[in-house]
Amino acid sequence: MLFSSLATALVLLTSSVSALPKPPPAANLDSLAARYPKSDLPAPDGLQLKYVLLGVGTQNYTCNGNETAAPGTTGAVAKLYDIGTRLNRDPLAPWKISSISGLALSLSSFPNLLEGYLMLEGYNEWMGNHFFTPMDATTSLPTFYLDHVKATPFPIAMVSKKNATDAPKSACPGTKNEGAIQWLQLVDEKGLSAGGVNTVYRVETAGGNKPAVCKDQKATFEVPYTAQYWVYGPKA
Repeated sequence: MLFSSLATALVLLTSSVSALPKPPPAANLDSLAARYPKSDLPAPDGLQLKYVLLGVGTQNYTCNGNETAAPGTTGAVAKLYDIGTRLNRDPLAPWKISSISGLALSLSSFPNLLEGYLMLEGYNEWMGNHFFTPMDATTSLPTFYLDHVKATPFPIAMVSKKNATDAPKSACPGTKNEGAIQWLQLVDEKGLSAGGVNTVYRVETAGGNKPAVCKDQKATFEVPYTAQYWVYGPKA
């Protein structure tokens, strides 16, 4: 799996975080925090919004040859872009938030157009990557590896799914009308995160859903998706 070779380094890094100096505080996103997309997920009460990221990548699935079986899920990979800094001071943020993911997904097949859109809006700062870190033979943790953030240690959120809710009917259904993946609350329950973050909300999803059955699917396949990741941590 892409980035799986980082697993050992990640665990070693997060296990020694207490010996490292504290990171500088993240940009104040209090204005944007009030714009958190409402859903049936538990609210991020008592936490401070640290980053709002746009993920552009793929949800990854497998099939075992049984055409009537549902595809298995092997995680996701995505590049993470900073959209929070610009949205925090954008008076049009309340109207833009719900449209960013769908627009980015529609442009994702045309890299130059996507890059142009991100640059035009000021969303083109690459903060890191999202992938899954294998922990043992059966468990992998969603990981948000923000190694482009200038902090020591840089933020790493290693989290697991706590709650889920279906995407709104208005969500972008994807490049082939496959449907939008669920919105999630992801929480660090193992103490493996670093850099002042421990909770991630996947919201404003576009595309990424798997088909109901494996008929006509390859043994491994990817479905393009975009999503916003609202990243929280303890209040400073």
